Amino acid sequence: MHALAKRIAEWLVDRSDYPFNQEEIRYGIEVFLGTVFQIIIILLVAFVIGLAKEVAFCLLSAAVYRRFSGGAHCEKYYRCTLTSLLVFNVLAYIAHLIDPAYFQLLILIAFITSLLALLFLVPVDNPRNLISNTEQRKTLKLKTSMVLMVLFGGSIGAYRLYTHQIALAILLGVLWQTFTLTALGHKFIVGWDRSFAYIETIFSKEGGIHNE
Repeated sequence: MHALAKRIAEWLVDRSDYPFNQEEIRYGIEVFLGTVFQIIIILLVAFVIGLAKEVAFCLLSAAVYRRFSGGAHCEKYYRCTLTSLLVFNVLAYIAHLIDPAYFQLLILIAFITSLLALLFLVPVDNPRNLISNTEQRKTLKLKTSMVLMVLFGGSIGAYRLYTHQIALAILLGVLWQTFTLTALGHKFIVGWDRSFAYIETIFSKEGGIHNE
């Protein structure tokens, strides 16, 4: 992904009359390509196991919420992809298991936890792009609140239209993203990250042994 983004950035800069920052363009392209790749993989797996709609709404819910709120990150894209693949398919499956009668309780929990996160945590900085501007932080907090209003409204609308699993999937996406904003959520993501890193070291050692 990094190499492909670098080549595209080089091609764009070479053909532009304006002196763009190639590294900034490369980073933006890499993020975009990584996001598209993740979404395709997650939805393909969800389609195969019959959870495409639920995963799509759960993923959309978490993604638009995350757009302005920030959250914990894996160090490498493939780790993020595998983590998201597992998490969103599990959440979609849980949406099938929850009795629709618990919708009101779930939306209350999602509302209270996301409100607390909005007041005390949002926006959570990305280590690569720290937010130091006070006005920018206020703007991101306001945009996050607007996104949450739309998501809760969408969930209520889906529930009234008797698409209960979609309504629950939206709320579970909100809850997951709220979780990633917390210290415990960061520890969870870091734990996954370290597990993948450990597996990488095992394979690299085995490769070194075979090469000898």
